[in-house]
Amino acid sequence: MATPSDPASPVILLLAAGEGRRFGAVKQLAAIAGEPMVRRVARTLLATHLPVIAVTGAYAEQVEAALRELPLRIVRCEDWMSGMGNSLAAGAREVARTFPRASSVLICLADQPMLGKASIMSMLQRHRAAPDRILVTQHDGTQGPPVLFPHDCLASLTTLCGARGARSLLEREFSRVEVLALDDGMDVDTPEDLRQVQALLVNTSAQDHR
Repeated sequence: MATPSDPASPVILLLAAGEGRRFGAVKQLAAIAGEPMVRRVARTLLATHLPVIAVTGAYAEQVEAALRELPLRIVRCEDWMSGMGNSLAAGAREVARTFPRASSVLICLADQPMLGKASIMSMLQRHRAAPDRILVTQHDGTQGPPVLFPHDCLASLTTLCGARGARSLLEREFSRVEVLALDDGMDVDTPEDLRQVQALLVNTSAQDHR
């Protein structure tokens, strides 16, 4: 596996800039097993030993404080309120600036706290086998992040804007999009989603101690 010192390795973008209106609070800081959700996801991504760039926006100072002392880069998106596309573009520009030879950009969300290292490593393994493919994950019939874009998509990612995120790019490049099933990609969009995740973690912990 490539290390962060390898300029041609994949780079992970952690999008943590959203306001979380449906959640009704600072979603990135919701407690998951005793730590802020954004920090939990960041630690999972860092376990791959790849470079991680976190994009903050809404509640930037609080979210950045939650990531303090983790070995990752942080870029603040000032126009985060314009949509995920703007946050994604801000992160992609940082990738282009700091890792211009990155083999791919793997986009992950701060509100997927169940995402495991094994799922990320599976995507990276598929990327190595098919480096020209765009990899999209599917959870419960819904396609979305984590999404991996190969290097030749980086320039297009830097110009995204608006609420549609990367959908326009996926539609334009549909012929090389590959969908991968994901069991641990549940999004936390509402307080009820958070309760479900917390219940799953309690059940998993109970089973592990039997």
